[in-house]
Amino acid sequence: MAEKILARKQEKWRVVSIAPDVCKTPMGSATPPVPYPVTAELKIATGVAKSVRVNGKPIVVYDMSLVPKTDGDQAGAAKGIISNTVGGKCYPQEKSSTVRAEGKLVVRHNDLFWMNGS
Repeated sequence: MAEKILARKQEKWRVVSIAPDVCKTPMGSATPPVPYPVTAELKIATGVAKSVRVNGKPIVVYDMSLVPKTDGDQAGAAKGIISNTVGGKCYPQEKSSTVRAEGKLVVRHNDLFWMNGS
């Protein structure tokens, strides 16, 4: 059985995009689409399980936790081609099927997130 590490609200823990965020980027009189690698820091996650901790840190849980902002696409000020946002929220899309904290399924290392949402 593979070892899965729980995602937690902790400095240096990040959500990293597996595909670029393509944003319309003002460049002189043009606004071409430009791909940006985006990340989000779990240290600012909200809606975490506070009564259950891993290494003393609150756990990120599915259907409750989110990261309020994405970093890396700010130059795309005319907003994302698909998301129509810049610096949007990140939501977990995958989770454990069995392990819970505060009644919610936990999010693990390598679980996918929806990045730069509204």
